[in-house]
Amino acid sequence: MGFLGGMFIGIVFGVGLIVAFARYESIRSKCRSDLAKTVAMFARMTVEDSRVLLPGRFYPSWVVFTKRQN
Repeated sequence: MGFLGGMFIGIVFGVGLIVAFARYESIRSKCRSDLAKTVAMFARMTVEDSRVLLPGRFYPSWVVFTKRQN
C-alpha cells in the first residue's frame, strides 16, 4: 500500500510541477512580448514625439537632431 501511495503522491507532484512551469513560462512570455512592443514603440518615436514627452525646459541643450536621425 505504501508503494501505491508514494506513486500517487509522486505523480500528483510531477503533474503539479509541469503545470506550474507551464504557467510561469506563459507569464514570462507575456512580459517579454510587452517589452518587445514597448521597444518597438520607442523605435518609431520621432523628434516631435520626444519633444511632447519632454517639454522644452527639460530638453537637454546638447541634444541636436539632424535630418539623418529622423
